[in-house]
Amino acid sequence: MTAMFWTPRPSEASGTFQIEATDVACVGPPEDQFFMGGVAMAAAIEALQTWSGKPLLWTTIQFLNHGMYGDQLEITVEKSGGGRSVVQAMAKVMREGHQLQTLIAALGERPGEPDQQFEKVPNDVPAPEECALKQDDAFARPGNLIDQFERRTALEDPERGLEWMWMRPKFRADITAPLLALMSDFFLGAHERSRGGTSLDNTIRICALRPTEWVLSVTQIASFSSGAVQGYQRQFAEDGTLLSISSQTGLLPRRS
Repeated sequence: MTAMFWTPRPSEASGTFQIEATDVACVGPPEDQFFMGGVAMAAAIEALQTWSGKPLLWTTIQFLNHGMYGDQLEITVEKSGGGRSVVQAMAKVMREGHQLQTLIAALGERPGEPDQQFEKVPNDVPAPEECALKQDDAFARPGNLIDQFERRTALEDPERGLEWMWMRPKFRADITAPLLALMSDFFLGAHERSRGGTSLDNTIRICALRPTEWVLSVTQIASFSSGAVQGYQRQFAEDGTLLSISSQTGLLPRRS
C-alpha cells in the first residue's frame, strides 16, 4: 500500500512508530499550525493495523493535546486483550515523552458471517457536481490539511443541526479505515456555531470499505450543552454503501 502523509514509520523498537507533523497534516493560523487530531487518529490506526496485521473494527480516541508543525511524534502500541479472531489494543501518540492522544481499538474479523446493512443513505441527495463548494473555515491555509480535500455541501440545515457533505481527497488514495477516520474529524464544521471548536474525542466504527471517489458525510448535531457540542455521523459511498458510523464531543469556540 502507498504510504500517505498519515503513515507512520516503524521504529527499531517493537510496537513503536514515528511520524512528522508536516504542513499537509496540520491546520491553524500560519504562526500556530498544529497537527490535526484526525491525522493523529489516522496515524494511530495505521500503526495498529500494521502491528496487528488485522483490520480495524472500532476505535475511540481522546484528544489530550496536539502536536505542532515540525514536531517529531512517536506512536506506541500495546496489546490489551482479545482472542483468536479479534485483538484489543491501545495506542499512544507522544511528543518528547508527553502524551498527546490515547486511542483504544478492536481489530480483526470473524469469517463465515454474511454481511448485511440496514441503514440507508438519505433519499434525494444531489450528486457532488450539483452541489456548491463548501467554504473553508478559519483553519484553512494553502497547502495545509484542509487544502487536501474538496468538500461540497448537499444540505445544510442549522435549525435541525443537519449537514450532508460530499468529500473527496485531491490526492490518490484508497478508501481505508485511517482515511475515513481522518475525514470524520471534520465533524465540527457541520454547524456554523461549532466551526473553530476543539474536539475532545472521536469514535468510529467501520462497517465496510468500498472503492468510491466521493464520500457522503451525513452529520447530525444532537445538542449544544454546557458549552459542548455532541453529535454523530454516517459516511456513505457513492453507491449507497454505509462505510462507517462515528460520534464526537467538542468544545464550542468562545464567543468574541
